[in-house]
Amino acid sequence: MKTYIFILMMIFISGCASSQEPEEPTEVQVAAASSLQPVFHELEEEIENHIDNIDVVFQFGGSGALQRQIEQGAPFDIFFSASEADFAALLEAEKINPEQSMDLLGNKLVLIKPAATETPIANLEELAHSDIETIAIGTPESVPAGKFAQETLENLQMWGILDDKIVQARSARQILTYNETNNVDAGFVFATDAASSEDVETVEKIDTSLHRNIIYPLGIIEETDQPEAALEVYNFLVSDEAKAVYEAYGYEVTIDE
Repeated sequence: MKTYIFILMMIFISGCASSQEPEEPTEVQVAAASSLQPVFHELEEEIENHIDNIDVVFQFGGSGALQRQIEQGAPFDIFFSASEADFAALLEAEKINPEQSMDLLGNKLVLIKPAATETPIANLEELAHSDIETIAIGTPESVPAGKFAQETLENLQMWGILDDKIVQARSARQILTYNETNNVDAGFVFATDAASSEDVETVEKIDTSLHRNIIYPLGIIEETDQPEAALEVYNFLVSDEAKAVYEAYGYEVTIDE
């Protein structure tokens, strides 16, 4: 009898202990354009402070590369793209919920150079000068800034002329690194990328008529395993608190609901 009572007590104590254990946070995977990395270093903490029991994990990369991963079933919950075309492809493939998506941010394309360079460059036209030997751009097929750079140079009839000087990079972050370390003579990135580094200088802001509009769409992946948690994170990313952070980093908030 004593043994039976002892067992019951142990079960009761074990049950009480289990009920007091903190619930594991829900992990929300966000696939985001690499150009968003600086702003999300700040927003990650903000999100977790505003939403209880959420652990946000960011996967940064070229929007085109992330789009292909999502098409192939990568377990992301949210996609924040720097490319309308890549995002539209996922909408068309029914990989993103159209009722939980929007065009959220705008940006500008700029020509940069290393702050420590001794190679003079004052504008786009000087890229063809013989002193300019290497120009970093994102791979046009997967990096939006690279695609916009290609469109710009094609519209200026300079793409073919500069072909031998182009150094392709996997992301905006890599373009910045090439310029920060003075391993190229110039590069094309978004204005917010350039503003995030003290080791590069902006040579010229690119005329917006030379390329398509730069829009950052945001959406929830249709096959997310965490629909409620993903919606909470999504709602914060379009909140007034988040908008203030985007604007502080130089983005234009252009919500299209």
